[in-house]
Amino acid sequence: MRRAVLELVGVASAAAERPLHDLDLTVGEGDAVVVLGLPGAGKTSLVRLVAGLDEVSGGELRLFGEEVAKLPFSMARALRDRVAVVFERGGIWANRTVAENLVLPMAYRLNRPVASLASSDRLAELLAALGLTGVDARTTASLDDSERRRVLLVRALFTEPEILLFDEPQSALSRAHQRDIAALLERERRLRALSILFTDNDGRIDPYEADRPVVMHDRRIVPGAVRLPERALAEMNRETTRETSP
Repeated sequence: MRRAVLELVGVASAAAERPLHDLDLTVGEGDAVVVLGLPGAGKTSLVRLVAGLDEVSGGELRLFGEEVAKLPFSMARALRDRVAVVFERGGIWANRTVAENLVLPMAYRLNRPVASLASSDRLAELLAALGLTGVDARTTASLDDSERRRVLLVRALFTEPEILLFDEPQSALSRAHQRDIAALLERERRLRALSILFTDNDGRIDPYEADRPVVMHDRRIVPGAVRLPERALAEMNRETTRETSP
């Protein structure tokens, strides 16, 4: 059995405007798990919790077997450094160049000059895999939404994470770019045992091919559920129809 790299046991959080409750989840080394839920279900709040941006108010959140809340700050930070996150919105530092956006987290961590990391073979390999060769020479203002999302993913993978949190991976991406990302993430899982936690609105996570789904509804993880409730899907379809109607 694969070792657990992420465990939530009865976790709750009051950090968000609407609290999270009853979060039980295990992600094993090299696993890809998708958290399904409609907008407002709590998926992004869950990602923030795992990333350490919000505090746990109950239960246990363990990273690599360690309960994070019980660790000294320096040890907890060292564990968090092994986790990378790509949110659906935001994340680009507008006052920095694309090259700086890509490598600053690693430059700070390793205490190395930005220029030495910006010319690394690993960064060039990641950029090429997502059709971004040469983008590091551009300004952030010149990036479109798709390029921003792919730049943020490259930045996350460049930190050599053991866990990747990927919020709404289909957002702002063409099918071709989704396939490029899927191929890259599959390679990272195979070669580096990368564990991935995706979030998704409606269960159409293809082509990312998560190993198993987890369902969030009403700010909770629904035990044993593998698909969204029919009534929730029907409501989402009604909202979509209203938004697109003339």
